[in-house]
Amino acid sequence: MEKRVLSRMFTFDAAHRITSHPGKCRSLHGHTWRVEIRVEGSIDPKTGMVMDFFDLGRIGKTLFEATWDHSAILAKWDPLVAVCQEIQSRLVLVEQEPTSETLAGVVRDYFQRYLPLEIRLVSVRLWETSNCSAEVVLEA
Repeated sequence: MEKRVLSRMFTFDAAHRITSHPGKCRSLHGHTWRVEIRVEGSIDPKTGMVMDFFDLGRIGKTLFEATWDHSAILAKWDPLVAVCQEIQSRLVLVEQEPTSETLAGVVRDYFQRYLPLEIRLVSVRLWETSNCSAEVVLEA
């Protein structure tokens, strides 16, 4: 049976820092991040769609707008965590350095948890800048 692939883009603004980086990325800095989610599935004969773009957007909106937008994304051991908590800044904690590669993996895990069972996540691509991105590609 033929499968079709859908793509949805999201953007959010957030800061991060990479504590182990020897250069300027060790300092807290921000980006306008862009994320592309690609999913695959069979076309529903009743709707003519794999999935409604609105539903895919709703999943992403919960993560990106409600949680990550205008936050500091930090490793849970980063000393800046205490400062952000003290000043009640929006904060997202991750298990590893908050690199593009790590964040793409977090996004993958999130979407896999909330997508309908009949929809398969194909890839997550996360742009830190207009010309630098990390991608997680899932095998079929």
